[in-house]
Amino acid sequence: MLFGRHPSPRTDNNKKNPPQNPKILEVNLIKGEVKVTFDWNKNLSVILIVVFIVGLLVAEVYYGLDWWGTQELANTQLLNDKVAALNQQITQIKSQTDAAVTYQAKTAAVGKLLANHIYWTNFFKWIEKDTLSSIKYGNFQGDLSGTYNLAATANNYAEVSWQTKAFLNDPLVKKVQVLSANAATSKDKNNPITGVGFNIALQIDTNIFKK
Repeated sequence: MLFGRHPSPRTDNNKKNPPQNPKILEVNLIKGEVKVTFDWNKNLSVILIVVFIVGLLVAEVYYGLDWWGTQELANTQLLNDKVAALNQQITQIKSQTDAAVTYQAKTAAVGKLLANHIYWTNFFKWIEKDTLSSIKYGNFQGDLSGTYNLAATANNYAEVSWQTKAFLNDPLVKKVQVLSANAATSKDKNNPITGVGFNIALQIDTNIFKK
């Protein structure tokens, strides 16, 4: 073609050799080429310091726990000693209390015996005062309530009656009753009756035991 335009050789060269980014060329695309190294000489002091601090903390915790355990053991022993001393005091107090209670019981028993002795002494003095000289007592039943049954002997029935009147004349006597009277006989015709046994019941004012 006469009027045709021939392609520029520069254009063809641009197509064959496209422009390149110089930064792309700097990237290393091959794996395994980068090597990482650790400088032991440079970091050894740091490692030793860290190990020392960790060891110091472990030792502090260990000795702290050991001290705490020793203190707890000492406190436990002290508490056990206090409990033992307290138990000993309780035992002593209980022993003293038991002895005091026993003494009090004995004292009360002795006091009661003495009181009863005084009461019965008053009773026997009173009954001796109101009894005829010819009357003899065998036994009696009664307590501090004031009611008594007495077994006695007299020479005859008249003395039984006189004894009854003697009791009735005493203001402390509330009631007198002859329960039974039996004569004892013998073969002697001159003296056929040797005595009369009788039982008499008395009800007495309890004020006699307070005098």
